[in-house]
Amino acid sequence: MRTLLVTLLDHDSGLLEIIARRWDADLESLDKRAAAETLAAAMLDPERAAREWSRLNDSERGALQTVLGTPEHKMTEVQFSRLFGVIRQMGPGRRDREKPHLNPASITETLYYRGLIALVFDQSKTGMQPFVYVPPDLAAVLPTHETGFDLSTEPEEITPAWDEQEEITPEAVKQATTAIVDDLTSLLAYLQVFRVPAETTALYQTIQKGMAGYWLGEHQAAAVALLTGVAGSMGIAATEGDIYKPIPAQARRWLEDTRPKQVRILAEAWRNSTLFNDLWHTPGLKLEETGWRNDPLLARQTVLTFLEMVPPAAWWPLDELIEQVYDEEPDFQRPAGDYDSWYIRDAATNEYLRGFEHWDRVDGAVLRFILTGPMHWLGLVDLGDSGTLCRLTVYGRALCGKAEWPAPAEDRATLTIDADGTIRAPRTLSRYERFQLARITDWVSAGDPYVYRLTATSLQRAAGQDIQADAMLAFLRRTGGGSLPESVQRMLSQWERTSSADLWLSRAVILRANSPDALQAIIETPELRRYLGATLGPTAVIVRAGQENDLMAALQQRGILVEFND
Repeated sequence: MRTLLVTLLDHDSGLLEIIARRWDADLESLDKRAAAETLAAAMLDPERAAREWSRLNDSERGALQTVLGTPEHKMTEVQFSRLFGVIRQMGPGRRDREKPHLNPASITETLYYRGLIALVFDQSKTGMQPFVYVPPDLAAVLPTHETGFDLSTEPEEITPAWDEQEEITPEAVKQATTAIVDDLTSLLAYLQVFRVPAETTALYQTIQKGMAGYWLGEHQAAAVALLTGVAGSMGIAATEGDIYKPIPAQARRWLEDTRPKQVRILAEAWRNSTLFNDLWHTPGLKLEETGWRNDPLLARQTVLTFLEMVPPAAWWPLDELIEQVYDEEPDFQRPAGDYDSWYIRDAATNEYLRGFEHWDRVDGAVLRFILTGPMHWLGLVDLGDSGTLCRLTVYGRALCGKAEWPAPAEDRATLTIDADGTIRAPRTLSRYERFQLARITDWVSAGDPYVYRLTATSLQRAAGQDIQADAMLAFLRRTGGGSLPESVQRMLSQWERTSSADLWLSRAVILRANSPDALQAIIETPELRRYLGATLGPTAVIVRAGQENDLMAALQQRGILVEFND
């Protein structure tokens, strides 16, 4: 941090005079640099520093100790001002008229016009912003020990409140799982098989509708957004033209990995992702696009930093962690402590949530969402008693640097293939193998096992992906443990020869007449015959798909009554 002399050189001559009178320093007839040097020498004199310290009241001394107790003796101006008041902005002319040093409006102004604190713009994790600081050489001569608060020694480590409590046992527990690995596998298969638009709203809606019933874990809109965003951040899916689809080589590497490694890659990708923005998916908030931006990394970094202090394998109250963030780092995601320029409404009342007084409803809410939403879905945090209690899983402890990442061995699982083409895939099956299976089958249900079925439709869809029948046979033999029902082999062999089914079912509209002559008259009329297909007998004929209404209108124009029976 800047020394006292450098600090004073930044002040105008009028402010130097105000501070000098307080410290009994004579600056008359001195130029700016000499005046600053003379004043710095006076303020760094231990006797004068002790006298000035003694002239402070308890509130002023407490405010000064607050900033002295921080790293580098500095804290953001917005946080200091929230505690001890603001410094009114005024130029030399207004300052000479109003004389704020004689009638300070806050403790902050008192300390500022006595030279005990100063302001500087410096870099923070949210960008450049003003800080209140005490020059280090001035801090060294202030007799802080006289108040029983000796800042010359390292501060004692503060024990979080939850460590002082008895062990907590929730009544209801919602354990985190690794289902997100299975759901991302299903999502990648869906993106591979079907054309899904890349535009954000259409992307989420198409996935939600198309994959309904096939999720193993959470399937709310925010969870879908997390999956698509993290997939993009991992580089395993991306926009190609106007569709969103997997990137084959990168997706395969992730799909072939072990489940613990897949969880780790997902968790680390979320931690570093800018494609998924937790604030924009926080329940209860409605955000407006007006040009403002937040950095989603800041909130996650804050959560992970504070999680280093929680009991590593025990339950702790979520509200206590949020309260600690509020006390120690409330501006964790706000550049320069700005609580007015973000356009955020309460989703229920439509009320704008501006100002620090809404901290818990916005900033606190995003912390709650991160812990009970993404971190729970990613398998990092167990939830107790409806999300009021949290506990880090072994994966969560690893992400916070409190444990090693788990690496248990995985047993190789195989498919169960029935004679009718029904295929059961256990969750322990390689995710890459289930991804490939999902490309050539109809999806029946998600679970353990997943259920799929070979059908003429699924084989036709596979052919559209340039998957050959011999490749499907080899794949099913390998993943089925070497055996394959004879009926399934015949099905695939027939498909290979004809690329069509032996039989098929279809729906059709049939025109029936009360006599063969009546039907024959219709068939022989060119204006009516164009609506008809194959005859089914002397009194029935198939109507071409989608032509039934036009046929009815044409018949009725000729005075022929037609009754439509569903």
